[in-house]
Amino acid sequence: MEETEMKKFKKEGCEVRQELTAIKENIDAKKEAVRERIRHRNKRTVQIVSVIAILLVLAVATVLSIPLIKAFRSPEGLDALKSKLESYSGIWGVIVFTVIQALQVIIAVIPPVQIVGGLLFGWLWGTVFSFGGTLLGTFCIFMLVSRFGKPLVEAFVDEKHLKRYKFLSDEKKLTAILMVLYLIPGIPKDVISYIVPLTDIRRRDFFLYVMPCRLPAILMSTVLGSNVGSGNVKAVVGVIVAAAVIGLLGFIFKDGIVQKMNRRKKDSSDS
Repeated sequence: MEETEMKKFKKEGCEVRQELTAIKENIDAKKEAVRERIRHRNKRTVQIVSVIAILLVLAVATVLSIPLIKAFRSPEGLDALKSKLESYSGIWGVIVFTVIQALQVIIAVIPPVQIVGGLLFGWLWGTVFSFGGTLLGTFCIFMLVSRFGKPLVEAFVDEKHLKRYKFLSDEKKLTAILMVLYLIPGIPKDVISYIVPLTDIRRRDFFLYVMPCRLPAILMSTVLGSNVGSGNVKAVVGVIVAAAVIGLLGFIFKDGIVQKMNRRKKDSSDS
């Protein structure tokens, strides 16, 4: 009898310990869930504050860039800007121009500055410095989007562009697709630069294989600027005609190419 009661007591004790263990695990799980919610809320708060701070900084940069934007809209403004940049000696002129080129990538309202690069430095070095600034601006975009995610992209990119290039998010041959897009005139490369960091492309592949596809357009602009500076009218006319033809072809076919890519993605997902 005593042995039976002892077994029963041990069994009850074991059940009590199991219940206590389950209660403790349940309490620990709830504590961890609360801590996780707090961490998520704090992280979200930091992200929101950081995005707002970045938007304010870029808004101030945009306002400060208004004189620069106006300068690009008249020959007199271009001459004044050229003289201003020439007033910086040596490396400082290169640095100022490269920073302006980077800002042009980040803040799309600034007109392309590669022509000024050709005017100031000639077609070769103008191309080098313009491409360097483009790389710098794109790298900054990559860092910002990688840190703050889609909210930052939505702040800078119109919803229609996000929908239009949505196929990039799960495109298997993404590097090859981007190389094609970056070679097509009229495709908003700076807009795509905000979307690309949200995809699975490796940063090395993007900068090593895709970014060089911007060189043809940059080269054409710097050649134009260089020949304008040297007064070579025939070369200027030739470049303008070539740019007009290429631009027209891009305008005609770019929408069809993007739509075809979207349909290909839809067909592959349906199958």
